[in-house]
Amino acid sequence: MAHELAFSRLETSAMDMGREIASTRSVPTKDPDEGKSCRLRVFDPHHHLWDLDRNRYPWMDPGTPSIVGDPAPIRKNYLAQDYLADTSDFDLIGTVHLDGGFDPWNPVGETRFVQALHEESGFPNAIVGQVALDNSKAVDLIDAHMAASPLLRGVRHIVAWHPDPKLRYVERSDYLRDERWLRNFGKLAAYGLSFDTQVYPHQMGDLAAIARTHPETRIVVNQAGMPDGLRTGDLAGWQAGMRTLSVYHNVYVKISGFGMLLPEWRVKDVKPLIAELVDLFGPSRLMFASNFPVDKLFRTFKDIYADYAECVQSLSEAEQEAMFSATAIKLYRPVFPSVIRR
Repeated sequence: MAHELAFSRLETSAMDMGREIASTRSVPTKDPDEGKSCRLRVFDPHHHLWDLDRNRYPWMDPGTPSIVGDPAPIRKNYLAQDYLADTSDFDLIGTVHLDGGFDPWNPVGETRFVQALHEESGFPNAIVGQVALDNSKAVDLIDAHMAASPLLRGVRHIVAWHPDPKLRYVERSDYLRDERWLRNFGKLAAYGLSFDTQVYPHQMGDLAAIARTHPETRIVVNQAGMPDGLRTGDLAGWQAGMRTLSVYHNVYVKISGFGMLLPEWRVKDVKPLIAELVDLFGPSRLMFASNFPVDKLFRTFKDIYADYAECVQSLSEAEQEAMFSATAIKLYRPVFPSVIRR
């Protein structure tokens, strides 16, 4: 009953905010202070904030192996003012906070932390909380996340296993076939929650089977589907996996995280991948995202989004708007209590 009431509250919130965002457009707009340049309006659906003085993020502990290499440059507090500084070249509409590798023994603590930041800063405007779906207490965790914040819109469980230990996020390769995991996944629809995850291309067949079995649950593939072929030059597996997933209209893709696989990426490296995603999913199921501050290890927010814009400059204004904001706003139903950047 508790989750049914919570779902009703989310639906009401979504209707209430409809009028607030109806006039919010995320197309490039002329900046009067910059002559012919444009300021891109952005709704960022994937970033993290953290306070290392108060909370623990085990993946950032010195000596812990990580796909990003040494996270020392970002092993410091990253709060609202830091994110706003990094995005100062853009008209920021709003954001979604994704779990940032917070202490797995206290995942709800991160949701409480982010809710407090929202109350202080006006953003983040939606939350995706950490829930390990193989946990026997997964449903209790979902209830606790929802009780901790009315901004909760989804849960995330990273299941990205790779044969190369250097690319491995988890030690189990079978999450997407685990019976308890699948049972708990099946309960998300009743909450009205979406599911974010990271998988590698060879795992996309299993994820597609889940999407087919649970068409009522929106599945969001993070970090552009972890195209490990950026390292080897062979993207056939990624292309095949994305083609399989694209058949299911409850599957969405966030385009971000290229730096974790190709630190020095440029337009020429990723434009073919973005074009493939546009062909397969269409802009209404695609979202550009920053993955900040993790991707700050590789490039600035300004450079990343400028390259995104260059990759889709041939698309219509409405299609670009979908990828830079509208798709994410529709999916995550953000709450905008006040102006973010004053």
